[in-house]
Amino acid sequence: MKASEKNICQSCGMPMKNMTDFGTDSDGSINSEYCHYCYEEGEFTDKGISLEEKMAKNMNIAIKMGMSEVDAAKLASRTLPALRRWRKSNKAKQVEK
Repeated sequence: MKASEKNICQSCGMPMKNMTDFGTDSDGSINSEYCHYCYEEGEFTDKGISLEEKMAKNMNIAIKMGMSEVDAAKLASRTLPALRRWRKSNKAKQVEK
């Protein structure tokens, strides 16, 4: 894991600072890659969502938190495609499995 990825949800980009921020694996253990909003009991909470849908979802959350629509769009388009869940190289590997 790159230093810049440490404690950042690899699905939505949320900083994970407290233990309660982290998702859980199927055995109940902490998952250090994904936040509790994105990953619970070993499954993505938004299973089947596309990158574009996730970007729209994140933009709506950022706008509700006071960010401008333009800034929210920039943040989502720069951040999400680089995260582990959304990287194109990983998508190809998942399809091969």
